[in-house]
Amino acid sequence: MDEKIREIETLRRKIAKNDKLLSEMRKPVASREKTSRQLSGKEAAPLRHSGVDGHGYYVYGIVQGDSGQPIDGLPNEGIDPAYPVYALPYQAIQAVVSMVSLQEFGQEQLEANLNDIQWLEAKVRAHETTLESVMVGHTLIPMRFCTIYQSESRVREVLAQHYNDLLDGLARLEGRQEWAVKVYYNVERLTRKVEETSDRVKELKAKVAQESRGVAYFLKKKLEQVIAEEMERICDEIAQHSHDRLAGHTEDTRVNSLHSKEMTGRKEEMVLNGAYLVAEGQWAALRAELASLEKEYGTFGFGYELSGPWPLYNFVTIGFEETAADE
Repeated sequence: MDEKIREIETLRRKIAKNDKLLSEMRKPVASREKTSRQLSGKEAAPLRHSGVDGHGYYVYGIVQGDSGQPIDGLPNEGIDPAYPVYALPYQAIQAVVSMVSLQEFGQEQLEANLNDIQWLEAKVRAHETTLESVMVGHTLIPMRFCTIYQSESRVREVLAQHYNDLLDGLARLEGRQEWAVKVYYNVERLTRKVEETSDRVKELKAKVAQESRGVAYFLKKKLEQVIAEEMERICDEIAQHSHDRLAGHTEDTRVNSLHSKEMTGRKEEMVLNGAYLVAEGQWAALRAELASLEKEYGTFGFGYELSGPWPLYNFVTIGFEETAADE
């Protein structure tokens, strides 16, 4: 969750420089790295028109089950704390929804609120809290942050429109979880390792020690370039090797964009940002593989960060929110 907030803060600073980034804030914050981990690849815009009595219907996600299968543990307060979260059934699926006031979530109000980092942080946390509460006992297709419709009947119409795709998606995701693995490296430790192990670097260092000051100066520049090239090669190889080995214990994978140190809040550089769809029977093997990678590459300065389970943004392609943008 802290990573999500760091991503929000980074985007918030960029908004002040470029208003075009405001549209990005309507996508799932992820990160969930989840910039590429999203459902349809299109923006889910807020409502342009008032719903009944100035209210809209905020959709958090979709689960399997009919009206005779209640969803336990839903929060008493939704993203708008004045209204509880509840299930809206349609045939064999249910939308997890809550009402929201358009005085806060209408288009103009929402665009203004997205510039308020405290408001945004609180609402993202509320959105994620609801998803996490549902994920405890159900397979969930998550919706984007601020997917809002004008009425319950409109939500049901959209459920009907995407019904078969939603059923297929829920069946494919049953018994599976999304886990994230990020790989970082310590620049100083990797530099030392390259200096200790690279014959090319050792040869250049020996020449630097033997040559005159003028020649040694240019050799040092060449040495820095060679070390940087070796480090880049090692990072690419280890990132690819790590992903391939982890992928061997998963159902599906995604490689997402790398995050800057400003976004991660870490001193180390990121070299892999992977998402992995893991079945129940694969979990032990994945953890064992991760431990093996840490042992193998830890001496080079590489560290592995496992987090999850996350809402399955990376592995769902329904396009459910397109109609929300049309409203």
